[in-house]
Amino acid sequence: MKNIFVCFISLLIIQSGRAQQKTDSAIVAKDTSMAAQPAQHDSVIVVAHDLRLGIDLSRIAMPFLQPGRRDAEVSADMQIIPNWYGVVELGYHQMEINKPDLFQYQSHGYFYRIGVDKNILPPGQNNHRHDIAYFGFRLGHAVLQQTVSSYHITDTVWGNVDGSIPRQTIQGLWLEFVAGLKIQIATYVDLGWSVRGRTLLNHPEQKTNVPPYVIPGFGKGSSRQAFDFNYSLFFRIPIFNSHYTLHHNTSQHHTGNP
Repeated sequence: MKNIFVCFISLLIIQSGRAQQKTDSAIVAKDTSMAAQPAQHDSVIVVAHDLRLGIDLSRIAMPFLQPGRRDAEVSADMQIIPNWYGVVELGYHQMEINKPDLFQYQSHGYFYRIGVDKNILPPGQNNHRHDIAYFGFRLGHAVLQQTVSSYHITDTVWGNVDGSIPRQTIQGLWLEFVAGLKIQIATYVDLGWSVRGRTLLNHPEQKTNVPPYVIPGFGKGSSRQAFDFNYSLFFRIPIFNSHYTLHHNTSQHHTGNP
């Protein structure tokens, strides 16, 4: 009986040693596999949610390019998530054309555009600055009131005609593509320019006796497409910052506000 017990204990010891060898081999294999994988180098970027207010300096030159026309345009944008900005643009338009022998025309109105901009600079590249190169889209809407206070038509067959057209209200709706730059020139001051292509969605000329000379924020009322250029000065107001973790595969995860 004693010999049987000794043999049984010996078998248990042998089996335990084999099991330990298998476990050690599995651990070594796992460690080797993990060592073969490259380590992730995560980095944290700071996203500044600054309110950027702008004024379009190019509108100041409008009276010199088109006498009798006055335009004003302001904008506001803020970074919502990394490299994506929400944008609102507002403006006012006024025009007066005085040709005593032909007609006298007055118009005034306002417009707004809403949309988004996408910064195409790599994430984290401009943490210490606020430079962006972007493209974006806008939906624009304008309301215009126009009046022809007098007009004179000369006709040798039917005779001359004099008259006037009372005030008319016109609305315009369009889509807009924009691309541009905004460059930091001082601590809270940016300078930027943009080019824009617009397509009119409605037909305001069909609802009035006189096609609008200019649709505020769009361009010539006689055209379905318009192109424009803006040169603006911006002032940034810091609101708050967010921290985002940037992984090696460029995916981003929000980790909360400071």
